[in-house]
Amino acid sequence: MFALTIDQHRSRTGEDLVPALLDGLAPVPTVLPFERTVGDEVQGLLDDPDAVLAALLVVLRDGNWSVGLGIGPVETPLPDSVRAARGQALLDARAAVDRAKGTGEVRVAVVSASHPDVAADVEAVAGLIGTLLRRRTDRQWAVVDAVDAAPTQRAAAETLGVSPQNVSQALAASAIAVERAVYPVLVRLLERAEAP
Repeated sequence: MFALTIDQHRSRTGEDLVPALLDGLAPVPTVLPFERTVGDEVQGLLDDPDAVLAALLVVLRDGNWSVGLGIGPVETPLPDSVRAARGQALLDARAAVDRAKGTGEVRVAVVSASHPDVAADVEAVAGLIGTLLRRRTDRQWAVVDAVDAAPTQRAAAETLGVSPQNVSQALAASAIAVERAVYPVLVRLLERAEAP
């Protein structure tokens, strides 16, 4: 099982970003849905590596959060709320988010008591993805989002009012192809980390 604990940076001096984060995470399939647990913290329980990737993409793109991912068993039967859930994955997520707060620009940490070497690999790949997400400019994001929403790059260029060459250049500078090529690697690592 995968437990994500997500904590807002500088929450005492900034606005409450939890409602917007919960809206962003709502489409992600979960075993126990993401919810506010304490103050500016959000937690959710997942059983699908692709869903973990989807959640990480939401959180890391936003950039206002420290993320802890715990991978391991959870006590069953599951309660109705993640706040009442217990197990090693949740303990590891707590340890991971505390460690993530002390890291650099991309604050993500991963703990797995049973597979610490694979957890370190997951953390490295998630950190790479997070770095690419955080270094993308607003203009590059506008192009990436337009291309994702359009049937072709040419159609995206028309929507943006730029040339197809501008779209191609922005996509290359955004490193979106490199980022997305790493997604299957992260999913495979998550599968290995969850294996008995």
